Amino acid sequence: MKLRLSDDEERVVELLRKNGALTPSEISVQTLMGPGQMKQVLHDLEDMGYVVMRDTPDAPDGKLVILSNEMQDMLLTKKGGRGPSY
Repeated sequence: MKLRLSDDEERVVELLRKNGALTPSEISVQTLMGPGQMKQVLHDLEDMGYVVMRDTPDAPDGKLVILSNEMQDMLLTKKGGRGPSY
């Protein structure tokens, strides 16, 4: 099964795959997306079940973004654990 992600969504998924949990601001800085665009991309990925946004008082944004278990499983299955497979 090939994932149907936009270029921006792929960049976010790959960043989270490599780095684990990040705040929305950290993702925005590393992908060079503005806050509004980042919010929409994260919302879309969350709606598709690919990321989970968790409330956390320790993060400056108040949230951490992580890949969902399902997305992690898909990435491992597609490449035998060796990398992205969009």
